[in-house]
Formats: sequence, structure tokens, C-alpha cells
Amino acid sequence: MTEPRTFTVATDAEVVALVEAARRRLIVIAPALSLQVARALARRFDDLDRLDIRVIVDADPEVYRLGFGESEALEEIRKAASQNLLDLREQSGVRIGVVISDEDTMIFAPVSKNIEAGSETAEKPNAIMLRGSSADALVSAAGANPTSEAPEGEIGNAALDPARVKAMQADLDRNPPAKFDIARRMQVFSSRVVYVEFEIKNFTLSRKQVPLPQDLQTVTNAKLRDQITSRLRAPIAQLGAVKVMVGSGDEAKEELIDDTWLRKARKQIEDLYTFQIDNFGRVILREDRKKFDAAVEEFTTVVANYHAAIRKALDAHRETFRDGFVAEFLPRWETSPPAYMSQWC
Repeated sequence: MTEPRTFTVATDAEVVALVEAARRRLIVIAPALSLQVARALARRFDDLDRLDIRVIVDADPEVYRLGFGESEALEEIRKAASQNLLDLREQSGVRIGVVISDEDTMIFAPVSKNIEAGSETAEKPNAIMLRGSSADALVSAAGANPTSEAPEGEIGNAALDPARVKAMQADLDRNPPAKFDIARRMQVFSSRVVYVEFEIKNFTLSRKQVPLPQDLQTVTNAKLRDQITSRLRAPIAQLGAVKVMVGSGDEAKEELIDDTWLRKARKQIEDLYTFQIDNFGRVILREDRKKFDAAVEEFTTVVANYHAAIRKALDAHRETFRDGFVAEFLPRWETSPPAYMSQWC
């Protein structure tokens, strides 16, 4: 037969087992409770006629933001306590866990689930088990001695005020705690990740437009009509993709580049080096930072070369556009110039 361990682990299952095993007295002290433990504890409130029960918790909303328990758990035991006329007790700042079940006592270090999921094996203990009369002193210190002449306890002498709980819940509604798995993930990766924002602005030349006066919106020239409506559009469609050198050294090659190519290249860098953490943003591993910076620098060079090539192509297109524009509007303006022009003649 295996000897009971002294050093053990305070899993929810172990705590629930102690709660369910109590026949004479049950004392639970903790910053907060998990929903699983709270439900097991609430079921025992029906046994108050034969079981002495004392529950001491903290009512500070920071307890739940720190991940020591679930706010729903407090509501679970409050509801059951109210139905069974049991006063829950409060101890501000309590950061130790104690469960006394008859003669068995577990003392444990509560685990913040924002930091770690908690051990599931006794080889990684966070609790000790005491058995026999050693529990009596703890019972008195917790103010749970049923005799009338017993002195006041060291902790838990204040009833858990419903108004305090309501204020705590309102505080958590305004600033809710993070989900445990997300918070743990960020704690684990915080030394390895860097937040990053990677975007490129004002590169979609095909969308650039300039508003025109009403007098310039009636066009008969078919080639001009493709560029002019109520706005003057950049002639990117006519120019098409332009040739740009991509890469450096032996890997340099000439490619045809347009807005779509640039958008796709940016997305490839983002997908290769960054990843999204829900509710936190986009991050990059520190170990990938140099490669990411190099890829961004190369991409920036491509964008600059693309813009230079576009400017050169537009310079060649400008003369043709100007001649067509003058041929379209000069004859009619010579006959009937717009008012905003004629007033200066």
C-alpha cells in the first residue's frame, strides 16, 4: 500500500476530493476559487446540519485579474451560501490556500493561471498535507472553532459584504481579466517577442486621383476619356507594370512590378516573420528580427526603385498627355473661355 505523500500538488481534483470527504468540519481558505472547486463546495452547503463549514476568500478584483480564480466561482458559492444561510468570510490580501477536511489539512501556494497552468503531478509539488491534531491550531486561527468560548480567529473575522462583491463584479466588468491561456502565452513569450507594425502607405498609384473643375470634365478624345471623368487619374493602366531590379548581388533579377506585386510581397514578409496573438496584436520573435529587418530594407529599396521607374515612365507619358489635353481644350477655350480664366484676360 502506498504511503500518503506529505509533499503533494493542490490540483482542483485533489481539493474537490478533500471537500467531498469531509464529514465533521470543512474549512477552505484561498484568494479565490476555480469554478470546479466552487461547485463542489456549494454542494456541501446542503450538509450544514451535520458539517461545520467556513469559507474565507478575498474580494479584491485584482485577485481575478491575476488569475487566482474565476469570478463566476464566487457567485456560485454566494448563491448557495445565501440559500443555506451561511456567512462567507473575507480576508483582504490572503495569498495562501488552506483546506481542512476533518483531520486532513492541505496547505498550498495558489497558482496564478495567468503565468502557468499549474502542476498536475506530485513530483512538482506546491502543497503539503498534514494529518491528525495539527489541524486544530489552524481551525482556531481561522475562527472556525464551534465552541462559544473560542477566541476570535486570526483571519476571516469580517463577513463577505454583498456590496463589496457587487463593486468587485462591476470593476471586473469595466476591466475584465484576460483569458488564462492568452495571458500565459504572453508571459511565456514576452522575453522572446517584439510587437511589430508593418504596413506600406501611399503606394497604390492606380488609385491616385485629382478632382477637376466642371469645365474639364467634358472630353471627346477617347484616349483622354480613359483618364478623365470628374477626376484626373494617374495613367497606370496605360503604363502597366514597370521593370525593376529585385535583390542584390548574384541573386538580383529584373521583374515586372505593379501595385499588386508590392501588396503580395509585403504580405509574404508579414506571413513569414510575424504572427497574430488575439487581443494583443502582431508580434515577431526576437531571433527573427535581423532577418525581418533585412527583408523590410530590401522591400523598401524595391518600392523606391518602383517609384523611380514610374516617375520615368510618367515623364515619357506626360508630353503625349499634355499635347492631347491642349488639343482637346484650347480650341473651345479660345472661342469661349471659362469665366475663371477670362476674368484675368
